[in-house]
Amino acid sequence: MSSLSWNVFSGGSVTIDLEQCVACPTKACISACNVPNLGSALAAGPDGLPSLGITPERAAQGGCIECLACDLACQSDGLGALTFALPTPEIDAYLDELRAAGSAPGRGW
Repeated sequence: MSSLSWNVFSGGSVTIDLEQCVACPTKACISACNVPNLGSALAAGPDGLPSLGITPERAAQGGCIECLACDLACQSDGLGALTFALPTPEIDAYLDELRAAGSAPGRGW
C-alpha cells in the first residue's frame, strides 16, 4: 500500500504516498480530479484512499490530463502526499546553457 503511481501523456509520472493519505482528513485530491466529459482519473478506493479510477494505460494516453488540480488540492488542503514529475526540456536546456557559461544558480536558490 505504500504508493500509487502512474505515467502521464507528457512522459512524466504522478505518485501518491498512500501512507500519508491514511492520516489525511480531506482526501482533497479525489474531489479535485473531476474532468468534465472525460471522467476522473482519481477515485476513492474501497479503503477510502485515492486510487486510479481508470486503467494505467488510459491514464498514460491522456486520461489523466495533467491539470495539476489534484496536486494543488493535496498541497493546500491535504497533507502534501502527491508528486508530479513532468518533463521540462526547455528549462533543462536553459539550465545547461547557464552551467556551460559558468553562471548556473547553485543549490538552495
